Amino acid sequence: MRWWPVLIAGVWLAGCATPPDSGTVSDQSREQRQQALEQIDAWQLKGRVAIINGSEAWHLNVEWQQRQEDYRIELWGPFGSGRVQLEGDGQGVRLTDSRQGIYYAEDPESLLYEHTGVNMPVSGLRYWILGLTDPRYATRQSHRDQAGRLTAVKQGDWQVAFSRYTRVDSLALPDRLSVDRQDLRVKLVVDHWQVNASGS
Repeated sequence: MRWWPVLIAGVWLAGCATPPDSGTVSDQSREQRQQALEQIDAWQLKGRVAIINGSEAWHLNVEWQQRQEDYRIELWGPFGSGRVQLEGDGQGVRLTDSRQGIYYAEDPESLLYEHTGVNMPVSGLRYWILGLTDPRYATRQSHRDQAGRLTAVKQGDWQVAFSRYTRVDSLALPDRLSVDRQDLRVKLVVDHWQVNASGS
């Protein structure tokens, strides 16, 4: 059942910074950054997500914990309403809704959409959130700034724009990004990052 209210998400996430200037970066610098990001073994974030799908829009809070293939994502609306939890691994996904109903599927996108009406590319966001490309897709276009950070990438039907980065320990990670496909737009604002690298 689609029980989250329709809201004007564009106003809520207004004021995002413009993308960093594109520039030339050496292959060595790009490779070093890629390796550092791929060594992140576990991470968690707290933030806000706005989803605009045609004439429908949602404004949600999000908490995401990822450890290798295992993840737990909690989404809820204003004032704590309609809390949903997604828990997944390499084998499948479980959704628990605010009424403690439990549902299963092989992928998070179809499960989330079926039970909430929210259309969000969870599998791709796992990588894009870190400023990485999704290994499931070929990269059709990409742009980087002078520090080697992705500013835009096109993979499959998805266009991803990274409008701001923040320093997390020794890494620069996105804290503003948007993902677009046809009439679907997902805008994510990260308020708090925590990461653990492999072997730490």
